[in-house]
Amino acid sequence: MGITASYKRITPQKFAEIQNDTEAAASFFKLNLDDLVFDFSNPQAMIAQLQEQRSNKRDFSLDDWHALHFLLTGESSLEVDTQVSPPLCNVVMGGKPTQFEASYGFVRYLTLEEVRDVANALSQISVEELKSRFNSAVFNEAEIYPNPSPGGWDEEEIEPLFELYPKLVEFFQNAAKEGDIVLLSSD
Repeated sequence: MGITASYKRITPQKFAEIQNDTEAAASFFKLNLDDLVFDFSNPQAMIAQLQEQRSNKRDFSLDDWHALHFLLTGESSLEVDTQVSPPLCNVVMGGKPTQFEASYGFVRYLTLEEVRDVANALSQISVEELKSRFNSAVFNEAEIYPNPSPGGWDEEEIEPLFELYPKLVEFFQNAAKEGDIVLLSSD
């Protein structure tokens, strides 16, 4: 299992509230097992409960985050100092760090204005445009994470990202429309 980019919508009020509550903040990026009822006599109900919690419209996760960053920005570096200006660099690598630790680095947040800018920018890029930016030889030479093997990146490996992209656009559009901050983490 590799690194996943996790996104969580949160109201500005709730974000202000969790600034002083580390446990509440941690729950935004974890599957809360305390809320699940483990009825082993009814596995279908347990599965439905897990699926409901994972299908929350306020959460989004992305395994091919480095591929998306590269397609949006043309940048393969994962350094914080980027040569790409916002808003597209904010989709994966952006945000201001919080005091909350993630599995890799710190949870970051995008302000309301940054969320609106990202939503507008993503809305201008269609799946077809994103597909036109994909070149397997360039991807493999740039060693885009997770660098699938055997053979590296190809059209089959990148296809799930193209299928998820409209959902990411919708996630940011909904966050912008509802005035939410977006928390990002690498887990």
